[in-house]
Amino acid sequence: MTSGIIVSAIVEQDGHLLMVREQHPGHPPQWVLPGGLSERGELVHQAFVREVREETGLIVAAPTELAFVAQYTITGEPGWDGEWTVFAFAAGPPVGRIDVADPDGLVLEAAWVPFEDAVARLAEHHFKPRRDPLLAYLTEEVAPGALWLWPDGVHAAPFIVQSSLSAL
Repeated sequence: MTSGIIVSAIVEQDGHLLMVREQHPGHPPQWVLPGGLSERGELVHQAFVREVREETGLIVAAPTELAFVAQYTITGEPGWDGEWTVFAFAAGPPVGRIDVADPDGLVLEAAWVPFEDAVARLAEHHFKPRRDPLLAYLTEEVAPGALWLWPDGVHAAPFIVQSSLSAL
């Protein structure tokens, strides 16, 4: 069993959302947000900056808002079996130009996608823990900083803990 920390980057600019088209072996390409696994000895804000740079070529200074945290367990999927914690952050405007240099070789392209089109693309994602918290954040159905838990498995309904600070 494996476990790990994943970061996800929400970068908006001029009504567009930064997205990457990635392809995992044995799966069709899909549009997602930049992000990936935190490396050993790396804090989540460092992984966030590194993943955006590697997957898009753009540079963000640091996270500006905690969008959500999600935690779930995967079983029956080789290479992914284990406990996973996802930290999704929003970022301020990036600098630079799009230039994919993904060392994992999964990112095929990066692009600025009109917000509504980006939300529609993200809604097509089959994996609930990757899709649902993100859509709830982007559509403002759940306040920033919420904790999403899947105690009964990723196919069951999540348990959502809202931040008491978000009500202020």
